[in-house]
Amino acid sequence: MNENHQLLNYLNQSKTMNFRDLLFSFIDRSGEKDSDVYNRAGIDRRLFSKIRCSESYNLKKENILKLCVSLKLDLNDTNELLESAGYSLSTTNDFDLILRYCFLNNIYDMQIINEYLFSYTNAVLC
Repeated sequence: MNENHQLLNYLNQSKTMNFRDLLFSFIDRSGEKDSDVYNRAGIDRRLFSKIRCSESYNLKKENILKLCVSLKLDLNDTNELLESAGYSLSTTNDFDLILRYCFLNNIYDMQIINEYLFSYTNAVLC
């Protein structure tokens, strides 16, 4: 019985915000309107509505990264948001390393980011 109590305490102390709540806390912190954030990220209003209405909506990593760029999140906040959705930035592939570099160096211009990505990986974020 004592182990169950310890496990419950651990769960209560270790649980972090879910993706949706964390995303909207970052949007609130930015002081911007939802529409400004999702439009700048190139995300459709209907998709953003699904995020808002469903606590368990599973967004693609690419879309989360576009939201991170749109919100101008630093690397720590980006990692936290990605982790809340079950993703991470890999340190073994160039695409993720370039994005990591951009977040570390406050590069949030999607055109510049995509130029870097295309030059080194032949892919783009959006």
